[in-house]
Amino acid sequence: MVRALCRPSVVAFVVVLALGTLARAQDAEPDHIRGEITSVRASSVDVKVGDGKTVRLELPKDLTVISLARGRFTDVDFGTYVGAVAVRLDEYSPILRDSAVFLHRGFELRIIDEQLRGIALGEKKWDLTPESIITHGWVDDIEIRVLSIKWGPTDYDETDVEIPRDAPVQRMSLGNKSLIQAGAHVFVGAQKKESGKYVAVFVFVGKDGIVPAM
Repeated sequence: MVRALCRPSVVAFVVVLALGTLARAQDAEPDHIRGEITSVRASSVDVKVGDGKTVRLELPKDLTVISLARGRFTDVDFGTYVGAVAVRLDEYSPILRDSAVFLHRGFELRIIDEQLRGIALGEKKWDLTPESIITHGWVDDIEIRVLSIKWGPTDYDETDVEIPRDAPVQRMSLGNKSLIQAGAHVFVGAQKKESGKYVAVFVFVGKDGIVPAM
């Protein structure tokens, strides 16, 4: 199997983002909020979520904003840093190696800018579906539309993900608060205060009508 070397992180900003937790060790795992921004104020936004309810989120000054723009699968190459939410299938990967590895079906693929290389490295459970996981790493092998996403030093530290042709491919980069506008679709990590109010920790914003698929 062809192996690509993992280049050292060139993250230009101190963004300690783990896609489900961000930065502050004393904070609990944030809640995930998915929806559409309906109104924007100086320090808060309202987000309409899937059940039709509206959640108000406070926006701190140190909020991390991530932009999601349209991407192309053809932009993926050996060594590209990527992220994907996927679910394991009951079949083995077509990528050949010394031992059989289960194949995963991807719900989405994010091509991550070099300045964010190394972000959220690894694999963990995810809440998009009851069985889903989220994986970040560098592309170590490619077999048609199956990517081996490697996140550690051994042959077992990788996840093989098939990206269906109808799965959204998005380009992920560092953004700013100017992206937070009414009508934008967002994926938010937020901490719930004792008062019941939410404080956003990070916001993924879809550009040009894109809905974050994660």
